Amino acid sequence: MPRTSLAEQIYETTEDLTEEPDTNWLILYDFHGVKPNTRFWANLKRLTKHDPDSNMIQYSALKTTSKRVASSTKKLVEHYGGAVRVFRAEDVEI
Repeated sequence: MPRTSLAEQIYETTEDLTEEPDTNWLILYDFHGVKPNTRFWANLKRLTKHDPDSNMIQYSALKTTSKRVASSTKKLVEHYGGAVRVFRAEDVEI
């Protein structure tokens, strides 16, 4: 039996969250002075597969429409020792 990835374990802990339709989440994170473990990137990719609308804005910013993915990403970054902030975002045209 294959092992469950850390990303999937964390994602499963967010089952009780209620999704908010038409809501965007912005997750900003940083690993102060160190490079994140390579497993972090693999696990982040696994999390984003749960929301096809997820995309990396840059290496330290992720946008998603899933509250579960946002919460799971926050927990993942904290697990690997990074600092993280999660924001509810609104797309606007100016």
